[in-house]
Amino acid sequence: MTRLAHAHDDDHGHGHGHGEDGDIPEWPHKPAPPEPKRILPEGPLLLRGLGLAALAVVLGFTGMRTLRASWLLSPVAAALGAGGLLAAWAAAIELTGGEKFDDHKWV
Repeated sequence: MTRLAHAHDDDHGHGHGHGEDGDIPEWPHKPAPPEPKRILPEGPLLLRGLGLAALAVVLGFTGMRTLRASWLLSPVAAALGAGGLLAAWAAAIELTGGEKFDDHKWV
């Protein structure tokens, strides 16, 4: 038998972690229960979200005013606008329940 024929055998000489009958092993534990549904986020998330939303509005307004003052300040206006967009994005995350680091159903 050639070397290539050995590489394509069904039983490669090791088990690949399959069970003894070739079954997939069971999960170590059951999925976590779903979180309760909320209309408004918890207090700290709500405060941070509203603060970030206010910061986004202030940065956006300041960026537009800076651009109207002089086109030479357009790099400053772009930086303020980018900061406003990032603050709006962070506000949306906070107001919708915060970032989940363990949201996989098996964690």
